[in-house]
Amino acid sequence: MREWLINRLQIPQRAVLNRKIPKKAFFTQADLSTTEKEMFTSQIEGIFLLSVMNQQSMNIPIYQDDEFNYAEVVWIYVELRTDKNINRIIGAVHKSIPNPVVLIVGSSEGQILLSTSHKRLNKNDKTKVVVEQPTITDWFNPREENTAYSNLLNSLVVSYLSFENLHSIYEDIHQWIICEELIQLIGTIPTSSDNRKEAVNIFSNVQKHRKEVEQLQQEQKGQLDFGAKMDLHMKIKRQEQQINTQLQQIKELC
Repeated sequence: MREWLINRLQIPQRAVLNRKIPKKAFFTQADLSTTEKEMFTSQIEGIFLLSVMNQQSMNIPIYQDDEFNYAEVVWIYVELRTDKNINRIIGAVHKSIPNPVVLIVGSSEGQILLSTSHKRLNKNDKTKVVVEQPTITDWFNPREENTAYSNLLNSLVVSYLSFENLHSIYEDIHQWIICEELIQLIGTIPTSSDNRKEAVNIFSNVQKHRKEVEQLQQEQKGQLDFGAKMDLHMKIKRQEQQINTQLQQIKELC
């Protein structure tokens, strides 16, 4: 699977390493809990460094400002024995590596998922980073052709990404992975980076409306007054109409 993915994403050979990383290396790099160490030992078959993209291997400028210090983008492949506690494993991998990680997780059934997580400089200690909440796709079969997920992999082909600097190339990957949730909602993703930007902006509004619906539904459950219950019902319907309208706008961009 690793070699197939390297070829599928057309990672330049000069940036490919594809070598195994000892699990113990993660124990010393991050403050993993006893439970996290146990998960690494029992649930992960192997961890591999697929690629290191930096100024030397890719001729991409580093990026540094008050928030970020991106000198490398690291591609990691994790081969699982079981997908139990997958979110905790993903979080532990991201926090174990100070550089931004494009994480590919493979299951024993031949499926994969993708994850990214931006890392900001700690304002109190610039030698440390703050790991953002990881973005994680659903499981999918990467070898299936003519699907929304094959289109997602097409968008992640390295030569199509932004080469302005190492932050821009990682942000490009990150935004495409955010778009994966659109596959679950409307069955497709945008066809270009420009359409993607607009679609992601609209999708952020969809997420706000969905949270509002959840809050109204919770409030409605605890409401005993019929009039108040109907008022909440109408508010939910208006939010749902907004969601449907915005999903239609996203579909027109795909």
